[in-house]
Amino acid sequence: MNNRKPRTIVFLVTWSISGLAFAGAPNASWFPQAPRLPKSTAEVIRVRNVEQLYKAAKHVKPGGTISLADGHYLMTHYFEIATDNVTLRSESGNRHKVVLDGATSRHGELVGISNCKGVTIASLTIQNIKWNGFKINSDRGAQRVTIYNCVIHNIWQRGVKAPAVPRDKQATLSPRNCRIQYCLFYNDRPKRFSDDTTDTPKTFNGNYIGGIDAKNTIGWTISDNVFLGINGRTREGRGCIYISENGRDCVIERNIFIDCDIAIALGNPSLGYSPLQAIGCVAKNNFISHCPETGILACYTRDCKVLSNTIHDPKSKRQRLIWVQKSNAGLQVKDNLLVGSPIQITSESKIVQSGNVVRRSLTGAKIAAGQNSLTPAVQAQAIRFESRLRADNVQEVQNEIRPAVVPPRVLAAMQKIHAGFRGQKGYVAQFGDSITYSMAFWSPMSWDQPQRYLTKDDGLPKTPKKMRWRDYVKGARDKGPKFGNYSGWKVGQLLKSMDAVLAREKPEAAIIMIGTNDISGGKVPQSYRDGLQQVIRKCLDVHCVPIVNTIPPRRGHEKAVEEANRIIRDVAKKHHVPLVDFYAECLRRRPDKTWDGTIISKDGVHPSGGKTNVYTADNMKNSGYALRNWVNFLVLRQLHFRVFNPTSSAK
Repeated sequence: MNNRKPRTIVFLVTWSISGLAFAGAPNASWFPQAPRLPKSTAEVIRVRNVEQLYKAAKHVKPGGTISLADGHYLMTHYFEIATDNVTLRSESGNRHKVVLDGATSRHGELVGISNCKGVTIASLTIQNIKWNGFKINSDRGAQRVTIYNCVIHNIWQRGVKAPAVPRDKQATLSPRNCRIQYCLFYNDRPKRFSDDTTDTPKTFNGNYIGGIDAKNTIGWTISDNVFLGINGRTREGRGCIYISENGRDCVIERNIFIDCDIAIALGNPSLGYSPLQAIGCVAKNNFISHCPETGILACYTRDCKVLSNTIHDPKSKRQRLIWVQKSNAGLQVKDNLLVGSPIQITSESKIVQSGNVVRRSLTGAKIAAGQNSLTPAVQAQAIRFESRLRADNVQEVQNEIRPAVVPPRVLAAMQKIHAGFRGQKGYVAQFGDSITYSMAFWSPMSWDQPQRYLTKDDGLPKTPKKMRWRDYVKGARDKGPKFGNYSGWKVGQLLKSMDAVLAREKPEAAIIMIGTNDISGGKVPQSYRDGLQQVIRKCLDVHCVPIVNTIPPRRGHEKAVEEANRIIRDVAKKHHVPLVDFYAECLRRRPDKTWDGTIISKDGVHPSGGKTNVYTADNMKNSGYALRNWVNFLVLRQLHFRVFNPTSSAK
């Protein structure tokens, strides 16, 4: 195992947890990257449909591999592996391209492992099941299971479940040496009663949901995973990683938890009948942000360690970034960095503490190497943490998973700009090249009802007060040089045309995407950054709010596109203006160049067309213009209610 720490890179993409459903699996550059597994040297059964998959599980021999072709496998019922040392994996190695979907399954559990040892499941997605996603049936002899580089999506009780073993069989059946590594656990939204009819107001009130729930474990490794938005109905869900009922010698390290209810739970305070819940377990080098119920819980433990974790939640109401309760003999809590509340201890046991650092917030706090109060381990951790999560960046880190959430400091800056606005309310200028000149972009706002796709209440009205969006948004069909957009344009041509548009139309906002033609030569011109800054300043000078878009992927120009987008992000941040990271959205929905010919059309340059006003998950993976329309609409909607008409946001 290596000892690297999880990275968090600050950038704005349009993902949602509390607001709207994901429109594709998150796929950020800061996710831990899984080394590719070696090819099988034993029997390989190749599978291309659901019927073949069920047959393969019955006929595969010990040590064999079931290799799944890329595709969407709509599972009809529970699927089980019961043969030693079998591997179930995608043939391509891309976990987003093989999806086992339980949406229409007649059972409540999706994939099970029983009466066998040494099973590996790798590089695929499971999704949409009401109870358990991966069921390690330890009460029926499952041992040494590896779940590697998988996506666990919309599982409404537990993503991975290992149930309790009967007491008289724990010596032989307790699940040993399982590994869950490089997986992504995420849900589109908090749990609802309709997701799981057994979770009612009389049982768990819609909060019986978590990530990994493992009982009687021995020697498990849970590392390098990402957990996003694992939330109960009232934000009182269970742990993303939960070890209980005599779980022993488990290592939980280098995992990332963002916007979940509880990150790590070593033990369960409600299980008094089994007072030793976690024994000899270690939680180390994990990164936790905004897990309001509890960051790390230790309860009924013995000889456990909580080491070198980073936990950020400065506004936590419950103030349980680390919570130690009940009995915890031999517990060590060392070298942790907390931004928010200090460690909360309500345990009668003697707890060994050293090297922990607590900051109420990062505002005014200077954490630097050489401070005598910090141990060397925390010094290194603090420097990394400060560099990636300064006070003015905290909201932006959260925006990695919350789409169209314009950071507060940007909203504040735009409120000052808009205070001097005396122009045409609702007019949105369109500045750019052919990707903007096309009628596929933005014109649907003049006739459609995009609020139809706002499926979750995020605290903002769905439409302007007593109006439709098509009544409010003006200029959606204004195309051509007269309106600041045309085929082949570079930043210089835009600069020459936009003054007339700003003077004549007096826009309230301007969507800006320019740069695809500037990089046609394979590199970014030296004048590009200055030209882009001039475009933004021209808008700000007349109290027009610019909405800056990154440029989309372009075939054969990958490095130049990335460099241009680094400049775009940097300039947007420097001027405190809203950013729509269209490029990141394309890659998130279509990673590994699968954007070519899908989100990006066959010419390798322009977004693809089709149903440009249909904002469903599937359509936005195949219509680049639908995707661009949607992410810009989300930002404009927030600007409308937070900047342009703040008094109208009250319901």
